[in-house]
Amino acid sequence: MKSQLKSLSVLLGLTLFLSSCVFVVDPVPGPNGPAGNAFFGVDYDYSMPYSYWDNNRSIPNNPILGSFYPSNAGVFDFEYFINPYEYWYGTYRIFRNAGGPGGPNGEVGAPGLDSYLMLICNPDGFYEERGNGKMEEPVAFGETITVERMVGTDRIQIIMTKTTVQDRPTSNIPKYLNDQF
Repeated sequence: MKSQLKSLSVLLGLTLFLSSCVFVVDPVPGPNGPAGNAFFGVDYDYSMPYSYWDNNRSIPNNPILGSFYPSNAGVFDFEYFINPYEYWYGTYRIFRNAGGPGGPNGEVGAPGLDSYLMLICNPDGFYEERGNGKMEEPVAFGETITVERMVGTDRIQIIMTKTTVQDRPTSNIPKYLNDQF
């Protein structure tokens, strides 16, 4: 009986020892979350553009001014006429916000925030909002405006130049044409 009791106490001690052990497994992080969606639109503040063109396939012909359209990320060319003879041309870049990092044990990261870019087609070009008003500075013909900055979580990159049809003829067929002009 003494040997059985000794065997039982060894077995009980071994069971308690093994049950108190904690095995740590290095957690494998999950994949990053999906990138956010990107949206682009065209609008104006006080003077409708005469016409608008870009090579972004996501923007339909006859877009509704002030509306956002789902878009792919990338760099796109654009032109908007302020009258039949003067226009702005350049590029805009659409960014998609990356998703969040994956969590432990294979958990997928949070999706990225959606990004929005509205190209305002004013006669004087791009403007910058400061405080309660906006700052517009007239730009001479042939002078280029470059804007790269963060607006909230949206990254903006626009490069544009003002010209005339005599200095730079265009052959692009507009996606939008203001027939009230």
